[in-house]
Amino acid sequence: MTFPHATGPAGATGSRPASGELVLRDRPLRPGTDPPVLSRFGEDRWDLTPGLFEAHAKALSLDFTTVPATYRDTVKHSVWLWLNPPTDIPAHYRIRTARLAVRTVAACFRPLRALTLWLDARGHARLADVTERDMDDFAAHVCGTDLTHSEGEDLLAAVIRLWSIRDHLPDADRLPAAQPWRGELLSDVLGTRRTPAGENRTPRIHPATMTALLHWALTFTEVLADDITAAFAEYKALSVRTPSGRAAGIAPVPAPRRPGERSRELLGLLDEYRQRGMPLPGRRGPDGVLRPNYSHLARRIDVISLIQSPHLMRLVDDCGLPLADGSPLFAPVTARLNGELWRPDPITYEDALLLARALSTACFIVIAYLSGMRPGEVLNLRRGCTDRDPVTGLVLVHATEWKGVRDEAGHHRPEGQPRPDPWVVVEPVARAVAVLEALHDADLLFPTTLNVDGRATAASLYGRAGKARSDSMANADLNAFITWVNTYCQAHGGSNVIPPDPQRPAISTGRLRRTLAWFLVRKPRGLVAAAIQYGHIRVQMTLGYSGTYASGFPDELVFEEWLARLDQLAEAREHLAAGEHVSGPAADRYRQRVTAAARFAGRVLHTRRDAATLLANPDLMIYAGSGMTCVLDPARAACLLAADEDSPRRTPDLDDCRPTCVNIARTERDINTVRARAARLRAIVDDPAAPPIRHQRERRELERLTRILTDHDEAKEL
Repeated sequence: MTFPHATGPAGATGSRPASGELVLRDRPLRPGTDPPVLSRFGEDRWDLTPGLFEAHAKALSLDFTTVPATYRDTVKHSVWLWLNPPTDIPAHYRIRTARLAVRTVAACFRPLRALTLWLDARGHARLADVTERDMDDFAAHVCGTDLTHSEGEDLLAAVIRLWSIRDHLPDADRLPAAQPWRGELLSDVLGTRRTPAGENRTPRIHPATMTALLHWALTFTEVLADDITAAFAEYKALSVRTPSGRAAGIAPVPAPRRPGERSRELLGLLDEYRQRGMPLPGRRGPDGVLRPNYSHLARRIDVISLIQSPHLMRLVDDCGLPLADGSPLFAPVTARLNGELWRPDPITYEDALLLARALSTACFIVIAYLSGMRPGEVLNLRRGCTDRDPVTGLVLVHATEWKGVRDEAGHHRPEGQPRPDPWVVVEPVARAVAVLEALHDADLLFPTTLNVDGRATAASLYGRAGKARSDSMANADLNAFITWVNTYCQAHGGSNVIPPDPQRPAISTGRLRRTLAWFLVRKPRGLVAAAIQYGHIRVQMTLGYSGTYASGFPDELVFEEWLARLDQLAEAREHLAAGEHVSGPAADRYRQRVTAAARFAGRVLHTRRDAATLLANPDLMIYAGSGMTCVLDPARAACLLAADEDSPRRTPDLDDCRPTCVNIARTERDINTVRARAARLRAIVDDPAAPPIRHQRERRELERLTRILTDHDEAKEL
């Protein structure tokens, strides 16, 4: 959606836009944007939210009253040019000509404001008065602060961006014609280097924390979901019968009753409580005394109030039913944990919304962690996003991507695009999506609010770009979920708490993706909470499990594989130093490679390609299998090698290892596995009741394993 110019062409070289010019004049706008609310150049606060399309995006605005008055129009004009760049801006000194994203413009505003504050403090009233000496002094000022390298670089980059549009600003607003800092690299100006772009500094979630977190998330989606969904459906039906719900028109005002009709309905309700064996809803007053919750009973029979009728209140007070500390719902509790009902009493009206939010958070954890999606992609999923491939039967999730999405001219596309390759996911993800679709009626799977009682108004959304949970909301939900689980465990004597992460107790959604990569690489066939087996993930990756490399998730995997390989080789080197014996045709190559791999420790990797290239180095091509270690020489491998996408390396198929392959080496740890396997086979061979065919097959395999053990032990004695 775009709108025509408000006052005709504006922003000609050297002239400022007219006061009524649209701030987002040349930007695509979110569908449904109301033209009269769009910000104009003359206003001191610009709302950029209409230029954001992600449903989870927070409101974004710029406040120019924080800029010194002498520079306010200059900063406005500069930001306007960044938002609506002229087509004739030439390429300048490491400045991309592609149009900046709206968020990038907002990020550039802050350092630009810092520059004007610094210049104003020095007594400069115009950019035209700034000299090259001033620029050097500003750089020295930045270097003398406690800012990180990235923050300092952003400050200096704002100066370069301002200089790059100088020809489109009035003469008084132009920086000197010479390139700032004589064209030097910003890292040289600052005297420090930015952390390599490829280095992932997102901390993983500790395995103990992640395992328990996923276990409880799956418990919610697989075990508790039906109970919570039923209770929340009852809550929704009752919650609209509130003054706010009726005022918002969500629930109609109840029709007038005939004389005595309300009494009969109330008596019928009280009898239903009696037949169900349930206490009446109660609520403690300011004095701590538990009294009937007349408001909840009024919702039950759909009347405005019971308090206005002393007769109805007496019917409640004289019914003889006990009071609950809360308002139990009629939805039954059926799910069991460890053989017992997960809660002894019904879910209360007061707890239903809290449990629904916890269930929604559990679904987020399952979807995000078991798919590898970025948090923003998960938060923007919509109803009906899953289907099943008719040929393979794989579950597909269709999502929208924004990162790296550009149009034909190379400009960022703020509206994003549907991922050309859907995510291929495991069944628990499909179940989580189905749970969310049953939990509420919103189009977005993760709406901003689950309230339906009239409080979920536009004002409560704080001017959000959409109606999905934001990143900060999702982070708060995640930690609230952990708190709920641990409180529940303490109250019910359970020991299966979610332990705090020793590195960073507060868990953020962005860490799930990195942690998944760790588990896939470190435990390719291990059990990760609730027996979710990851052995098949490698195959599904090829089929599109995490999409193409544009999804970014394979980047996480290759870095984690690099780190895992170094850890494995370091452990192998320790075993060799302790005198571990190695046998097999590739034993000598194993010892040589393990010793040579020490030189890779401490290597800095700048990109995923660096990691993939190093992993293809022969000295690192050692793969631990079951009862054997593959010291890969691709030219002599007996198995069918697999080629990694966009990588020079080839990897062995450890499930298809051939006993005669010359790439096999066996460490003491491998031999222990072989001994255990031989012991199991020996029990079968010695069993006279074993079927003849099986007896013969297992006897041949036992003889082969016995030769391996004998050769290893004899070589060890030499």
